[in-house]
Amino acid sequence: MISRKSILTIYERRLLKLCSDGKTHQEIADKLHYSKKAIDYQFGNIYKKLCVDNKNDAIALAHIRKLI
Repeated sequence: MISRKSILTIYERRLLKLCSDGKTHQEIADKLHYSKKAIDYQFGNIYKKLCVDNKNDAIALAHIRKLI
């Protein structure tokens, strides 16, 4: 059986946690030394994995599933 936490990588869960703490994609990019475009791409992957369309839904679902 696949663990619920394995739906997202540790890195993706970290991105969602930072976002849930109120950080913008640009602030996350600056903190992690990536481009904003790279962070936007990663969030696109997160949305696909969680079957959601936006960050608010992703954060809510991640909290419900105890991913973050």
